Amino acid sequence: MSSEVTLPFFVDGNGLAARLGSGTLRVVQVGGENYHPRMHVPGAALVSYAEFTTQRDGLPGMRPEPEQLAPLFGRLGIAVDTPVVAYDLAGGTDAARFAWTLATQGHRGGCALLDGGLPVWVQEQRPVESSAPVIHPVIFTPGEENSWEVEREDVQGVIAGRSQARLLDTRTRNEYVGLTLRGPRGHLPGALHMDWMEALISRQDPRLQPRESLLARLAALGLKDPQQEVILYCETSHRAAHTWVLLRHLGWRKVRLYDGSMAEWRMYDLPVTAGDSP
Repeated sequence: MSSEVTLPFFVDGNGLAARLGSGTLRVVQVGGENYHPRMHVPGAALVSYAEFTTQRDGLPGMRPEPEQLAPLFGRLGIAVDTPVVAYDLAGGTDAARFAWTLATQGHRGGCALLDGGLPVWVQEQRPVESSAPVIHPVIFTPGEENSWEVEREDVQGVIAGRSQARLLDTRTRNEYVGLTLRGPRGHLPGALHMDWMEALISRQDPRLQPRESLLARLAALGLKDPQQEVILYCETSHRAAHTWVLLRHLGWRKVRLYDGSMAEWRMYDLPVTAGDSP
């Protein structure tokens, strides 16, 4: 098999199985620390969610600085041009956040998500192993990449009409509408809504819906042009990361996360809009 690995944004079981023989590919399990010693995709390194998120200025789940991330990626055997397939046991959100974090550091090897994660891999009776993988540390040299995230001021600029980007809330409908105990009750003014889980077949089958269905769902929201810039948020940019990978998979190129998301919006007591309308 050739050592060249070209990755889409999502791979199914067949796609990953065909690539496992490549010596250049790094497979990473995100979370599921209790399961990894018992079963994991052959050769999969383990990283916990807490290792690539941090608390900053009182905000949880934020992206750490490059000097913290580079040693972590290097320990996982990931160089800036290493192709990666990430998976988790949580429907893809943990793995997606890992993929986004890699991208913010200038990683150019590509990071695909295993569609359905470990549960589907096991259901399909694909090979697993329990032995600890042999990982050779490498040097990860971060590059300049700021196109995948925005700050609070950028979001305020969109709301004020100084930017043509569209805001997309990926939380549940109850959170979007404002039917929550914790404030702020509602969504960012002008934000469209698509629960990240709407992209999946079901909770029991966490694989992606067909491409045509996904494009139709976005078109119904008014997101028809892949050239349109979209800014995603949820509570801490955990769920939104999955939609970030999804939109890129569907052809969008100007997709960014508001890392602080509603956790930061709440901290600054900024205005929200309640109800179903943007």
